[in-house]
Amino acid sequence: MAAIYPIPNTRSSDLLVQRRLLTQLQSDQLDLLRIQTQIATGRRISRPSEDPASAQRGIGLQRVLEEKGQIRSNLNSSNSYLAATDNALSTASNLIIQMRAVAISSAQNTISDSQRRSNAVEVQQTLQRLVDVGNHSFRGRHLFAGSNTTRAPFEFAGNRVIYTGNEQSLHNFADIDLLVRSNLPGSEVFGTFSPTVLGIVDLNPVLSRDTKLDSLRGGLGIKLGSIQVSDGVNRRVIDLSEAKNIDDVVRALESQPPAGREIKVRVGAQGLTVDIDDAGGGNLTITDLADGTTAAELGLLNSIGTGVAPIVGTDLNPALAPTTRLDDILGTRPTAYISSPASNNDLIIESRINGPSYNGVTVQFVDDALLHASPPLTAGAEQAWFSAAPTTARAALKFVGLNNNLLLTANTAGTALNNVRIDVVNAGAIGDNAVVSYNAGTGVLSLGIDATGATTAQTLINQINAQGLFSAAYDSSDPADGGYSPLALIPNSNIVSGLGNTGNSGGDANTLFVAIQPGATNASQVVDAINQNPLVSPLFTAALDPSDSTNSAYAGQGLVDIQATAQTAGGSGESLDRSNGLRIQNGGQTYQIDISATETVEDLLNLLNRSPASLIATINAAANGIDVRSRLSGNDFSIGENGGSTATQLGLRSFSASTRLDDLNYGRGVGTAGGVDFHIQRTDGVTLDFDISAAASVQDVLDLLNAAGGINARLATTSNGILIEDQAGGPGSLVITKETTSPAAWDLGLIPVNQGSISGSGAPPTITGTDVNPQEVRGIFNTLIRLHAALTSGDTAELERVVNLIDEDHSRLIFARSGIGADQQNLDAIRQRLDDEEVELKQALSQELDADLAESISELAARQAALQASLQLTAKVFQLTLLDFL
Repeated sequence: MAAIYPIPNTRSSDLLVQRRLLTQLQSDQLDLLRIQTQIATGRRISRPSEDPASAQRGIGLQRVLEEKGQIRSNLNSSNSYLAATDNALSTASNLIIQMRAVAISSAQNTISDSQRRSNAVEVQQTLQRLVDVGNHSFRGRHLFAGSNTTRAPFEFAGNRVIYTGNEQSLHNFADIDLLVRSNLPGSEVFGTFSPTVLGIVDLNPVLSRDTKLDSLRGGLGIKLGSIQVSDGVNRRVIDLSEAKNIDDVVRALESQPPAGREIKVRVGAQGLTVDIDDAGGGNLTITDLADGTTAAELGLLNSIGTGVAPIVGTDLNPALAPTTRLDDILGTRPTAYISSPASNNDLIIESRINGPSYNGVTVQFVDDALLHASPPLTAGAEQAWFSAAPTTARAALKFVGLNNNLLLTANTAGTALNNVRIDVVNAGAIGDNAVVSYNAGTGVLSLGIDATGATTAQTLINQINAQGLFSAAYDSSDPADGGYSPLALIPNSNIVSGLGNTGNSGGDANTLFVAIQPGATNASQVVDAINQNPLVSPLFTAALDPSDSTNSAYAGQGLVDIQATAQTAGGSGESLDRSNGLRIQNGGQTYQIDISATETVEDLLNLLNRSPASLIATINAAANGIDVRSRLSGNDFSIGENGGSTATQLGLRSFSASTRLDDLNYGRGVGTAGGVDFHIQRTDGVTLDFDISAAASVQDVLDLLNAAGGINARLATTSNGILIEDQAGGPGSLVITKETTSPAAWDLGLIPVNQGSISGSGAPPTITGTDVNPQEVRGIFNTLIRLHAALTSGDTAELERVVNLIDEDHSRLIFARSGIGADQQNLDAIRQRLDDEEVELKQALSQELDADLAESISELAARQAALQASLQLTAKVFQLTLLDFL
């Protein structure tokens, strides 16, 4: 920048005048250089500092132009892939049309066997050509492999075709933030998967503290915000916006109750339960703030109030996820919450078995010192046991002296004689005798002995047994007592109130006992006693209640109360049959899928997808079930039982009670005669006639058969098919006979096709039908393999079905080609728009950065004149002498 010189108000020195003239001369030269640069480069500015605002806008425009240039390259690339795809599809379309003509001509009765064989050879060759089309590679990318473009997607597995690609499409940017596809997966073009064996069972996961909030409501999640909890007087606003899982919600609610109150939140199998302490009365309400929906979506909205009763939340319906445990998908487990005074000592006892069978199990603590005369256990050595039958109460009496310890056992099982106090009282001078009585009002059993200690142990045993409430016997648990002696005396020093007590030793049916040391056993030790017991741990698990922990370092360290008890509840549904697994038939092979080692849904999916059965298993779109499909073309595919109920429980049985009859036999359904369709002769000689014309599903058929009596019809427990078992118990045979005019027995798989009858075998006699609901890949490769088989066997009915399949395949391919054409047209439209945008962007960039040549040339002339004037003035000034100042 040129220096700024002051305007002198006195005489100017020569030096000042010279400096000012030189500065002016340099400034003119710089301006002239700048203008010459503009004219030479066409740019108005050469450095951003010359016009920062324009430079910044220009940089932005240049960046957009560069991005548009890359997008144009992407468009060209995408268009080339789409064009190559269209060419491949054109070839495939022509081949399919040829195969349709072959199928139609082969279905004619006039065609010779040699022509059919020749057609079969042509079909096999066309199959190979179509596989080659499916594996077509362009610019190093397999066009129909989905997103797995480095591997050929189709390969032969014997005489069948397997698809190893996926269902994903590749996408390129066709504009900033605009993606367009550049390929089609083979599944969309050729048909590479069987219809989905849909999971028809709602696999509703159990809610837990670890459940993510975004998985609730079937995967819709929770719109998080603030909720208000009130006891009717005091209110507390709780911010849940940062909550990630159910545990975060529970801790937020429990840590921020209304002033002076305590909130407890229980995580149930499906929802939350919010409880408030009843000490202060009031009315518990939970509401949303303003337009919030958090409380409602958590199932806890209650603006009316429940008093001091808990608010029981609605079903939160967690979505099925890969991490969902298989034990948590078919029902809920009975659970009990055991609370003791203070903190860090509450327990959660849960059955390992889903369903109601272990609902109502009582959990109770027992004072080990009351059960035997030997030294009691100490904290850390707790013992647990479960009794399905009622348990008798008992109490040990450790007498002073030797050879005289007794164990009293109630003669009636159950809890009625729990907490019976046993007093040894002075009965006076009665000699070797005893007086036994029971006061039901006070729950005290009095044992009166001789005042001088003359009562012997056997006499006391006899009197206790004679009284009838308890049975007495010697307690040999304490070796120090020396062994039983009937003549051992009960010294009068044993006259003590409360020498023994039955405590909580008696139990009703289904009671889980834990023997503890009162005042010393903590919650963690109880957890260990249950979880480490090999007889109890397969039935129940114990855990610390995290809501009761004040600090992770103190969790479980609180002492349990000997009187604390609870009952399990909430069990529903059933447990998954993990021992039998699935039986899958595919490619002519039978695969037994053992799921016994799987723990999560992801484990199960991986097991199915990695099995040699050529499957693809996924969680369905609704996130409440599992879908399984075959990727192997040219064969029947089915999922059945392997001797248990696994497939049915998972909803994956391809031939189930809910299967519609119209879907059987590849969609041909079940034909009927409008009257009697078949006959079943029982072993007692009675013949039953069946008309199934009104049946709509397999279950309807089973109900119809069972209603006739004398037979039991059900689905087979191994593979698929209807099993009919004779229950008449006669000496004859179980026989199913087809009605001449009805194909129903064939179509139901009860009788082999082209046979008129079938007899049962075994004891009792049974007949197991075949699977008439096989699945198959719906695609051109499957169709051609079926066509080849039909031509080879001369199956005219199958040839007619194949013609319809070819029409479906061709329609699918035409639709795919139309999609490719639409994509190409879309790319052309985008390219035209990019051309227009490029012109506009370059024009805007020119306005920001380009020089106006006319203006620059005019300014150049002005600056040249200024420079010339400066040079002339400088020359004149530098010629001045001293005489000019005189």
